[in-house]
Amino acid sequence: MKIHQNYIALMAAVGFSLLVLLANIILQSPDGILRMGFAAALYLVARDTLAGASIAQGPRALTNPARWILAFYLALYFGTFMLLVTWKSMAYLPNQLIGVAIGASLFGTLMAFLISEKPHPYAHHFATQKPMLLGRFGLFLFYIAPPLKLAAIWFFVSNSPATTAYLFFYIILIGFAFPRYRRKSNGNFFWANFPTNVGYLLLVALIYLHL
Repeated sequence: MKIHQNYIALMAAVGFSLLVLLANIILQSPDGILRMGFAAALYLVARDTLAGASIAQGPRALTNPARWILAFYLALYFGTFMLLVTWKSMAYLPNQLIGVAIGASLFGTLMAFLISEKPHPYAHHFATQKPMLLGRFGLFLFYIAPPLKLAAIWFFVSNSPATTAYLFFYIILIGFAFPRYRRKSNGNFFWANFPTNVGYLLLVALIYLHL
């Protein structure tokens, strides 16, 4: 019996949560439940953005900007996950950010340029002929999105209470917003985007419970 990809996505999100829980137990880190929730939300919200960047990756060349976009999202994803695993408190976060940012940047760049040019296995689930952002201006926004997203994250985090919940909320919400391609809905938009919507609802619930 073939399992629908939506159920696989939800199970994978649970797996990410359990992985973070295991790391919390080993490292004796605080706020394990909060970390688990953000780990699941990270997987569910980021999956379409990562898939879109992978689908649009193009040839494996340093002069190809699409590969650098993929490197950015891979680095942001890996860095966020590593912060979820390792952070102790906001007091230690600035020092952790430096090491995580360097490690995540190296990881994202290496992975982006090592990935083959084979089509993404789930590309057929996306409307690749009609990107989310249309026309040349839309393509321009797609390529300058990384610095804009980082600036927006910095702005909102700087103007919010100094808690890790707000940090992860804005990183996930803003960092992985506006994927390159829409999912094909086949007449059922809600079901086609069900895992992503669950991720957004989880983000809202986490920040609401934290207030």
